[in-house]
Amino acid sequence: MKRFSFKNFLFNVMFGLLLAMFTPLPAAAAIGLTLAGGTTMSFIPQSSVLRAGVAKEIWTDQIMEGFYPKDDFLAWSRDMSSLVEYNQLNLAEAGADPLLLIDNTDYPITSAVRTDVPKTIALRTLDTNSTIVRNLEALEASYDKRESVLRGHRNVLRKGSVQLAAHYWAPQSNGTYTPVLATTGAVINSRKRLQFEDVLELRSKLLALDADLSSFAMCLHPLHEGDLMAQDMKLYKEMMANGKLWEFTYFVNSQVPRFNASTGAKVAFQAAAAGTDTVATIFWSRDEVMRADGTVEMFAKFKDPDQKGDVFNFQKRFVALPFRNKLQGAIYSPQS
Repeated sequence: MKRFSFKNFLFNVMFGLLLAMFTPLPAAAAIGLTLAGGTTMSFIPQSSVLRAGVAKEIWTDQIMEGFYPKDDFLAWSRDMSSLVEYNQLNLAEAGADPLLLIDNTDYPITSAVRTDVPKTIALRTLDTNSTIVRNLEALEASYDKRESVLRGHRNVLRKGSVQLAAHYWAPQSNGTYTPVLATTGAVINSRKRLQFEDVLELRSKLLALDADLSSFAMCLHPLHEGDLMAQDMKLYKEMMANGKLWEFTYFVNSQVPRFNASTGAKVAFQAAAAGTDTVATIFWSRDEVMRADGTVEMFAKFKDPDQKGDVFNFQKRFVALPFRNKLQGAIYSPQS
């Protein structure tokens, strides 16, 4: 049985007066309209479509809170989300750069029209599986309880986003603008350890390409982090204190892509594990890679008769790619 709520009554009256101020409606008519609307809404079941829409907005907003912590792995890139429309990223591939003339004596100076090629990239789809909660609507009033339920879904979506970014921000193989080196340390568990000297060697390769090292980050595989700790704990502690190894801002994450231990080529995304796979550390410039977010949706079945509760999951659209496939690096552990 519905009970009279003076608070709700007062809110509807105040809203009616505001409505009368900004519309041609008389005050009495505006107040009557808001009272009728409020009373009608109070009889709409919590599991109805109208209320579910409000609930979904609350939950989807909260799932993106803290998704990109400051100075986080994913944040070390250019955010292109503002260019996303209908879960497609609309870019233009830049045309040819102008020619450089030094001590020119030929006039008129030659000219060329720069033609940019439109490019559309569809965002990837990340889904979580379903969670059953016995009374989902009851959690709306409690931020802490709602956050507890959401945390697992946020972590899964973040992990998938990191997997995509780490894979595509890493070079495909060794090349002129994408140095990929093998580690040179002692053998442990049939692989060669990463050494600080290996990082210095890759640093030299990037400097030879006139790269701005202050824009670079490196992501260590946890096994490679252990290698550096074992080699020189003092230098590693300095790295931890500064958040950098020389100019490289560093991160540690197990989601870095696998490389082929023999050829040094990157293993295909989500390829089945193989005996030739090995761990790697990757390097990238935040000026050379991007990320973009699309829609975040909550899918729910309220008062599911079979589950005797509410069933929900999330879908997030996301993409992370390099701009030119240049100034990317990696160091992988060959097998021995």
